[in-house]
Amino acid sequence: MANAGSTKRAPSWEELHSWLVDGMASNAAAPDRQQAVAEPQMLVGNPQQRLDYQVFLENASKTMIRFKKPEHLIKMIVRTIDEYLKVTHTAVFLNSDDRKSYVLVDSRGEDGIKIPVGFIRLVPDNPIISAFNEKESYLISETGSLHYEEVSIGLSDRQTLELNSSLYDKLLAIKRQMDQLRANLCVPCYFKRDLLGVLVLGKKVSGERFTREETSFFVTLANNAAMAIANAQLIENLQQKIEEVQQLYMREHTVFVHTAIALAAAIDARDTYTHGHTERVTTYVLSIASELEGLPEMAQYRNFQETLQIAALLHDVGKIGIPDHILNKSGRLTPEEFEEIKKHSVIGATILYPIKELVNVAKEIRYHQEKFDGSGYPDGLKGYNIPLAARIIAVADAFDAITSNRPYRKKRTVEEAIQEIKRNSGTQFDPVVVSAFLLAFEKGKIISKTDFLRNDGFVI
Repeated sequence: MANAGSTKRAPSWEELHSWLVDGMASNAAAPDRQQAVAEPQMLVGNPQQRLDYQVFLENASKTMIRFKKPEHLIKMIVRTIDEYLKVTHTAVFLNSDDRKSYVLVDSRGEDGIKIPVGFIRLVPDNPIISAFNEKESYLISETGSLHYEEVSIGLSDRQTLELNSSLYDKLLAIKRQMDQLRANLCVPCYFKRDLLGVLVLGKKVSGERFTREETSFFVTLANNAAMAIANAQLIENLQQKIEEVQQLYMREHTVFVHTAIALAAAIDARDTYTHGHTERVTTYVLSIASELEGLPEMAQYRNFQETLQIAALLHDVGKIGIPDHILNKSGRLTPEEFEEIKKHSVIGATILYPIKELVNVAKEIRYHQEKFDGSGYPDGLKGYNIPLAARIIAVADAFDAITSNRPYRKKRTVEEAIQEIKRNSGTQFDPVVVSAFLLAFEKGKIISKTDFLRNDGFVI
């Protein structure tokens, strides 16, 4: 046991390695926060123990893989090295595909703060980058890293330089570049034999040289970091692709909806008595659906809101197959003519079924004239065998029909339409949908209070 009067010594290299692992672990627990690493206590009098590199690297790899963003991992490594390994400069250059260069992404230390992050970049023919890409750095060091002292020694080895005259120029260019970067040690980060980045370390503040063991440690650490960074970049790129696909879908979906609106308007234009009908029905069904939010039956749809909206817009698309003399007849329809009109739901579904994206919409359109008691058409479906969207459209469609002028009758008031829908709840209409309709009406979602107070009902 050390005496009370013993002086504290600086932490050993092995102890610094342990703190680096602790720092990485604590930062990985909350990578989005600038979490400080606990300041290590200075140990007293204990002999240095050899570090188990295999255990350290295994722990480091497990910690690195937790990072989902490359910049968080890089900043953590640079910050930890700067705080506890005490070098004048720590920096990382990372390959940037769009700029075809290696960009400075983080820089710490007394010398490092003088180098602007994001503005310094090393092009592929830079002597340091070229030496790593061509694996020429292994001619200088068995670790494949570039050590300033070893580069200097290489320049003074006349016997080697005489055998390889071009090596002198390369070493001189590397030395000049390391001088500009204030680099004492440059460590390559390889991923699948490709140079992903470069870890740059300045001199030790203590003035001591980096040992072979330390250099080997940084090489292994850099390659483990390269794998973690590549994985993080892959995740980030996939997320960007997902966002791009989502944006593309939204643009295409917007175009599709606008096309559906235009088609619905064209169909409405064929029937002068129901002009604006599709737009109103679509508004009504969305208002009704808002009161049914959370209904378990909605979960059966891949996208209920979208299916409902498009089905409402196109519910009368089948009228395109009905002759004009029947569609625009000014008097009451004959039984034969009414049978022709009834075909519009089947015609509409037939038009849409071949379109893969509209198969579910086609089903709703086919069944929007079915009745809850099974007396509707075309298939006589009953109760909850009728799809939910079709049951909602049925109520909205009926409300608009009652409050709109027809060739064979005048429109009725909103109050009369409300009473009619209540009377047919459980027979023609789904009682749950009717309740949602009435609730939406009370909230002013179906028709404004101003229009409701007009005795003639909904004003077209």
